[in-house]
Amino acid sequence: MIPMSRAGPLSAAAIALGLLVGCSGDLSRAPGADLVVNRTVTIPSGTAHLSFQGGRAVAGTSREAPYCELEVQEVSQSPPQQVAPGRYRVTTGRRVTLLKDPTTRIPAMLTAFDCSSDPLFVESYWRIASGPGGDLHSLRCILPLYFCRMAPALGLDSVGAISGGTLEAARDLDQAD
Repeated sequence: MIPMSRAGPLSAAAIALGLLVGCSGDLSRAPGADLVVNRTVTIPSGTAHLSFQGGRAVAGTSREAPYCELEVQEVSQSPPQQVAPGRYRVTTGRRVTLLKDPTTRIPAMLTAFDCSSDPLFVESYWRIASGPGGDLHSLRCILPLYFCRMAPALGLDSVGAISGGTLEAARDLDQAD
Protein backbone atom coordinates (compact mmCIF):
# COMPACT_ATOMS: atom_id res chain seq x y z
CA MET A 1 0.00 0.00 0.00
CA ILE A 2 1.25 3.51 -0.85
CA PRO A 3 1.34 5.90 2.12
CA MET A 4 -1.18 8.75 1.75
CA SER A 5 1.63 11.31 1.85
CA ARG A 6 2.98 9.82 -1.41
CA ALA A 7 -0.37 8.98 -3.02
CA GLY A 8 -1.00 12.60 -4.08
CA PRO A 9 2.02 13.05 -6.36
CA LEU A 10 1.60 9.55 -7.80
CA SER A 11 -2.08 10.20 -8.50
CA ALA A 12 -1.25 13.54 -10.12
CA ALA A 13 1.22 11.83 -12.42
CA ALA A 14 -1.37 9.23 -13.37
CA ILE A 15 -3.97 11.90 -14.08
CA ALA A 16 -1.52 13.94 -16.16
CA LEU A 17 -0.72 10.86 -18.24
CA GLY A 18 -4.43 10.17 -18.72
CA LEU A 19 -5.03 13.75 -19.87
CA LEU A 20 -2.29 13.56 -22.46
CA VAL A 21 -3.54 10.24 -23.82
CA GLY A 22 -7.22 11.27 -24.02
CA CYS A 23 -6.86 14.31 -26.29
CA SER A 24 -7.33 12.89 -29.79
CA GLY A 25 -9.98 14.38 -32.07
CA ASP A 26 -9.67 17.88 -30.61
CA LEU A 27 -10.55 20.44 -33.27
CA SER A 28 -8.06 22.92 -31.84
CA ARG A 29 -5.12 20.65 -32.68
CA ALA A 30 -6.00 20.67 -36.39
CA PRO A 31 -4.75 23.39 -38.74
CA GLY A 32 -7.29 26.08 -39.47
CA ALA A 33 -9.16 26.14 -36.15
CA ASP A 34 -11.06 29.34 -35.44
CA LEU A 35 -13.05 30.64 -32.51
CA VAL A 36 -16.37 32.05 -33.66
CA VAL A 37 -18.01 34.76 -31.56
CA ASN A 38 -21.71 34.57 -32.47
CA ARG A 39 -22.94 37.52 -30.36
CA THR A 40 -21.32 40.68 -29.04
CA VAL A 41 -19.43 39.88 -25.85
CA THR A 42 -19.15 42.65 -23.26
CA ILE A 43 -16.09 42.49 -21.01
CA PRO A 44 -16.99 44.30 -17.77
CA SER A 45 -15.04 47.40 -16.74
CA GLY A 46 -12.15 46.71 -14.40
CA THR A 47 -11.42 43.24 -15.80
CA ALA A 48 -9.89 41.70 -18.89
CA HIS A 49 -12.10 38.62 -19.17
CA LEU A 50 -15.64 37.31 -19.22
CA SER A 51 -16.50 33.89 -17.83
CA PHE A 52 -18.98 31.41 -19.25
CA GLN A 53 -20.49 28.51 -17.32
CA GLY A 54 -23.62 26.43 -17.65
CA GLY A 55 -24.55 27.92 -21.02
CA ARG A 56 -24.35 31.61 -20.07
CA ALA A 57 -22.04 34.49 -19.20
CA VAL A 58 -21.48 34.67 -15.44
CA ALA A 59 -19.95 37.20 -13.05
CA GLY A 60 -18.32 34.46 -10.96
CA THR A 61 -17.67 30.79 -11.58
CA SER A 62 -18.30 27.72 -9.50
CA ARG A 63 -15.41 25.34 -8.94
CA GLU A 64 -17.89 22.49 -9.28
CA ALA A 65 -18.50 22.66 -13.04
CA PRO A 66 -16.52 23.36 -16.22
CA TYR A 67 -16.13 26.98 -17.26
CA CYS A 68 -14.34 29.10 -19.86
CA GLU A 69 -12.86 32.60 -19.79
CA LEU A 70 -12.51 34.78 -22.88
CA GLU A 71 -9.73 37.29 -22.31
CA VAL A 72 -8.81 40.56 -24.01
CA GLN A 73 -5.41 42.27 -24.12
CA GLU A 74 -5.92 44.96 -21.49
CA VAL A 75 -8.10 45.88 -18.53
CA SER A 76 -10.42 48.77 -19.30
CA GLN A 77 -11.66 50.93 -16.45
CA SER A 78 -14.40 52.55 -18.51
CA PRO A 79 -16.34 51.90 -20.67
CA PRO A 80 -16.76 48.11 -20.85
CA GLN A 81 -14.96 46.52 -23.82
CA GLN A 82 -16.88 44.92 -26.66
CA VAL A 83 -15.79 41.88 -28.68
CA ALA A 84 -17.68 41.94 -31.96
CA PRO A 85 -19.15 38.83 -33.57
CA GLY A 86 -16.84 37.19 -36.09
CA ARG A 87 -14.19 34.53 -36.67
CA TYR A 88 -10.94 34.75 -34.74
CA ARG A 89 -7.93 32.61 -35.61
CA VAL A 90 -6.58 30.27 -32.95
CA THR A 91 -2.85 30.97 -33.18
CA THR A 92 -1.61 28.18 -30.93
CA GLY A 93 -2.90 24.71 -30.27
CA ARG A 94 -4.25 23.72 -26.92
CA ARG A 95 -1.87 23.79 -23.98
CA VAL A 96 -3.01 21.57 -21.12
CA THR A 97 -1.94 22.17 -17.52
CA LEU A 98 -2.97 20.29 -14.37
CA LEU A 99 -3.59 22.87 -11.64
CA LYS A 100 -4.08 22.76 -7.89
CA ASP A 101 -5.93 26.10 -8.05
CA PRO A 102 -7.35 27.66 -11.23
CA THR A 103 -7.24 31.21 -9.83
CA THR A 104 -3.60 31.29 -8.77
CA ARG A 105 -2.62 28.76 -11.50
CA ILE A 106 -0.44 26.77 -9.09
CA PRO A 107 0.60 23.56 -10.89
CA ALA A 108 -0.62 20.39 -9.17
CA MET A 109 2.75 18.71 -9.47
CA LEU A 110 4.32 21.27 -7.14
CA THR A 111 1.99 20.63 -4.21
CA ALA A 112 0.72 17.68 -2.22
CA PHE A 113 -2.96 16.87 -2.29
CA ASP A 114 -5.41 14.27 -1.06
CA CYS A 115 -7.66 12.60 -3.63
CA SER A 116 -10.46 12.23 -1.10
CA SER A 117 -10.84 15.96 -0.50
CA ASP A 118 -8.73 18.08 -2.88
CA PRO A 119 -9.97 18.79 -6.41
CA LEU A 120 -7.61 19.22 -9.32
CA PHE A 121 -8.29 21.43 -12.32
CA VAL A 122 -7.35 20.82 -15.93
CA GLU A 123 -6.70 24.06 -17.80
CA SER A 124 -6.96 24.12 -21.59
CA TYR A 125 -5.51 27.31 -23.04
CA TRP A 126 -5.52 28.76 -26.56
CA ARG A 127 -4.01 32.02 -27.85
CA ILE A 128 -6.40 33.92 -30.10
CA ALA A 129 -5.36 36.38 -32.81
CA SER A 130 -6.79 39.81 -32.22
CA GLY A 131 -9.13 40.59 -35.09
CA PRO A 132 -10.91 43.65 -36.45
CA GLY A 133 -13.82 43.17 -34.06
CA GLY A 134 -11.95 43.04 -30.78
CA ASP A 135 -8.73 43.00 -28.87
CA LEU A 136 -8.75 39.27 -28.06
CA HIS A 137 -5.88 37.59 -26.27
CA SER A 138 -6.84 34.05 -25.23
CA LEU A 139 -9.43 31.52 -24.23
CA ARG A 140 -8.99 29.20 -21.29
CA CYS A 141 -11.33 26.47 -20.13
CA ILE A 142 -11.21 24.75 -16.76
CA LEU A 143 -12.41 21.21 -16.02
CA PRO A 144 -12.64 20.34 -12.31
CA LEU A 145 -11.63 16.81 -11.33
CA TYR A 146 -12.75 15.41 -7.99
CA PHE A 147 -11.57 12.22 -6.26
CA CYS A 148 -8.68 11.98 -8.76
CA ARG A 149 -10.96 10.81 -11.55
CA MET A 150 -9.38 10.92 -14.98
CA ALA A 151 -10.90 12.78 -17.89
CA PRO A 152 -9.56 14.31 -21.08
CA ALA A 153 -9.02 18.05 -21.07
CA LEU A 154 -11.70 20.24 -22.60
CA GLY A 155 -11.29 20.80 -26.32
CA LEU A 156 -12.20 23.89 -28.29
CA ASP A 157 -15.27 22.00 -29.46
CA SER A 158 -16.63 22.09 -25.84
CA VAL A 159 -16.84 25.89 -25.79
CA GLY A 160 -20.25 26.08 -27.50
CA ALA A 161 -22.06 24.17 -24.76
CA ILE A 162 -20.28 25.99 -21.94
CA SER A 163 -21.00 29.44 -23.46
CA GLY A 164 -24.56 28.71 -24.57
CA GLY A 165 -23.61 29.19 -28.22
CA THR A 166 -22.02 32.61 -27.75
CA LEU A 167 -18.67 31.05 -28.67
CA GLU A 168 -18.00 28.03 -30.86
CA ALA A 169 -15.22 26.27 -32.71
CA ALA A 170 -15.01 26.31 -36.48
CA ARG A 171 -12.60 24.85 -38.96
CA ASP A 172 -11.45 26.60 -42.09
CA LEU A 173 -12.58 24.27 -44.89
CA ASP A 174 -9.77 25.52 -47.13
CA GLN A 175 -7.29 23.97 -44.71
CA ALA A 176 -9.14 20.72 -43.96
CA ASP A 177 -7.06 17.57 -44.30
